[in-house]
Amino acid sequence: MRALLILCNLALLCGSAWAAEKSAKLLPVRIAVVSRGTLDLPFWVARERGFFRDEGVDAEIILFKASLTVQGMLGGSIDFGTATGTVVSAAVSGADVRVILAMSERPSFDLIGHASITNIQQLRGKKIGYGGVGGLPEIIIRQILTANQIPIDQVTFLSLGGGDVSFISLRAGVIDVVMLQFPNTFLAQDEGFRKIAAGADYYRAVQGGLTATKAVLTEKPEAVAKVVRATLRAVRLLKSDRKYGLEVLTKKNYVDLGKERERFAERAYEAATQGYLANGVVDEKLQREMIQLAAQRLKPPPQVAPERIFDFSFARKAAEGLR
Repeated sequence: MRALLILCNLALLCGSAWAAEKSAKLLPVRIAVVSRGTLDLPFWVARERGFFRDEGVDAEIILFKASLTVQGMLGGSIDFGTATGTVVSAAVSGADVRVILAMSERPSFDLIGHASITNIQQLRGKKIGYGGVGGLPEIIIRQILTANQIPIDQVTFLSLGGGDVSFISLRAGVIDVVMLQFPNTFLAQDEGFRKIAAGADYYRAVQGGLTATKAVLTEKPEAVAKVVRATLRAVRLLKSDRKYGLEVLTKKNYVDLGKERERFAERAYEAATQGYLANGVVDEKLQREMIQLAAQRLKPPPQVAPERIFDFSFARKAAEGLR
């Protein structure tokens, strides 16, 4: 009996040592996500389903303000960020950071207004709300107006701060139309407001994905490859397995769908997976358009090559290997 106990203890010790050794072999990385939205959902899924661990990565996912991710990456407190738009602007200004994976090229903002506004031409003379000056919502609404030949001086812009504040302002009648994301777009339409235009029909931009410093790409290429591959595995799982995707949206708290999670889960899933890029890459035309837009805010606007800001080599290799 005593011999049996000794053997059991030895087995437990060996098992603990093996587990500790296995854990020690995992590469620790910190990924800063900027929201509990569907653009960052694949990172939570990659962790939940063990994709990071399969690739040999111990991924810590933390919520981070988009405006602080570049500073965090350059300072070494985080390895990867998901604020792609912020990184493009910082890189154009000279920061040594890169976009290495694109989650979507379809902006998730829609133009929502009062039911009395039945077409875009009726925006003349109206008050339009958006998040902030220079942000994606403002860029999209200006594109919508330009495409429909509505002069900017024929509307009134109001910067509201985005999110719930914008929706509350629409409800209160402070504004006539506003750029919203889901679940607020779903709530608004259910309350009788009208979807006047889809932002994705007028403008392409990288939303979500992965960013890193040039130093990380050079010094930790193995970790970069592993994180990119695990993320793309999660993206493809969500796109292909509707049942699982809906389960994640209804059962987990990875995505903030408000108090009516089950009511909006299906619409959120369809909207998200329609935009997910299975290969994590966008074409050079879009890269140049994003650079040009970011450069316009600087005087004089710098001339920056796409390869100075975008590096999709890891994503292309991972996508090829997952075929």
